[in-house]
Amino acid sequence: MKKMIVLMIFVFCLISMVFAGGIVTNTNQSAAFMRTLNRNASTDVDAAYFNPAGLTKLSDGLHFDISNQSIWQMKTIDNSTTTLHKSEFVGKVQALMFPTAYAVYKKNRIAVALGVNPIGGGGSADYDKGLPSFEAPVSGLKTSLAQIGVTDYDLDVSFSGSSIYLGFQGGVAFKLNDIVSIFGGARLVTASNGYEGYLKNIQVNRAGTWESPWTFFETQATATAGAASSLQPLIDGGASALTLAQAQGAGYLSADQVAQLEGGLVAAGVDPTGYNIAQVQGAYSVVSATMTATGNAVKAQTSDKEVDAAQKGSGIAAIIGLNLTPMEGLNIGIRYESKAKMELENETEKDDTGLFPDGAKTGADMPSQFALGVSYCLTPKLKLMSDFNFFNNANVDWDSAEVNFDNTLEFGLAAEYKLTEKLLVSAGYLKSTSGAKSVGQSDMDYNLDSWTLGAGLRYSVTPSIAVNIGALNTFYTEAKKTTGTIIEKYNQTTFGFAFGLQASL
Repeated sequence: MKKMIVLMIFVFCLISMVFAGGIVTNTNQSAAFMRTLNRNASTDVDAAYFNPAGLTKLSDGLHFDISNQSIWQMKTIDNSTTTLHKSEFVGKVQALMFPTAYAVYKKNRIAVALGVNPIGGGGSADYDKGLPSFEAPVSGLKTSLAQIGVTDYDLDVSFSGSSIYLGFQGGVAFKLNDIVSIFGGARLVTASNGYEGYLKNIQVNRAGTWESPWTFFETQATATAGAASSLQPLIDGGASALTLAQAQGAGYLSADQVAQLEGGLVAAGVDPTGYNIAQVQGAYSVVSATMTATGNAVKAQTSDKEVDAAQKGSGIAAIIGLNLTPMEGLNIGIRYESKAKMELENETEKDDTGLFPDGAKTGADMPSQFALGVSYCLTPKLKLMSDFNFFNNANVDWDSAEVNFDNTLEFGLAAEYKLTEKLLVSAGYLKSTSGAKSVGQSDMDYNLDSWTLGAGLRYSVTPSIAVNIGALNTFYTEAKKTTGTIIEKYNQTTFGFAFGLQASL
């Protein structure tokens, strides 16, 4: 049961809306991304994130890009544990507000860029029916307490949490010549996780009656302690050496009393044959102590647990970029982000488990990233784009969880077609290999390989104002983990919609 609460805590630290990016890093950082899925060679305002060295391609002046994405995920876990009431558990994760904002000032060879974005997390999760790892230990009471007549269980369990890693970034791009531009900057990441969860009202059905799991043991402890106490007058009167039969023959005990005393010990697994009064009392005292200890242990394991806590931390990543235009119509964007070393510190309001100490710290580095993008104008109306992303999960501190992951890789293709001078449409494809190993998958923290389709449009309202609208759907490859005889399967769905506004002054 303690392990279950530990896992409950751990999941809130890992809530993420990632459908594009690394294990903890979001790369869906503009509405234009949602309609193309490939922006690493962008020379538009959102290049402030995707290809900052490419900002020198903008016209002189002040430029803005503001977007919001709404994202919905449905997580499904199927567990084969036979004692569970159900095999399928569903969690709902959503981020109705996922905003990004960029501002760029370009003058001659220099472009200065600022940006704010949810570089990690950004969503809230709600598992109102719990998860297999929460319920399975409780369902095991049907087996562990079967000898006292337990046939079923019930409980109230729920948790919800939110996570947001805000990135505040800035830097300067410089045009060396018509072919090469460079960028240097940094991002401050501030992380905030909040979570609440409870496990309460655990009940078992014993002999047709719903009761607390420890009720039987408390009742038996009281009854056996009473039986031991009832023999004290006989012991005080000098009858301690008499057997039960002798005590009955001497008129100290009735036949019914002897039958009850013998039956109680037999029910407790003790053969009272030949026992004298003192031995019978001692046996009942032992049984009472055992029942008390067992009841206390069961009560400690199954009593109500509640957690209300938060985690906060910050880190800094360096960003460098290179943009190449070797020939007309061809643009290449390269970006490298260093690891943001970060620790999350607990701020605990309530923790009935004692396993989430206030002030404790957890390693939560954001891995370094290498991003490459290529765009090519095949015709004046048609542009092709391709992205590659690499996340170095090996060189991070995730409190030893990093051993459960290989590096994350992404590859994508997209096309934009200009229907009119004001309207262009686009579509994109993105393939992601998460790098998650089977040993590290769990119902609360699983990462799946996926492929995503996105589409949308860009409409120029005026020469200086444009809107981006995009939508996407992500398809996942089901993962499976086998632990002994238990098979657990993981899947999910993701849908997103975005609207963005660009303006130049």
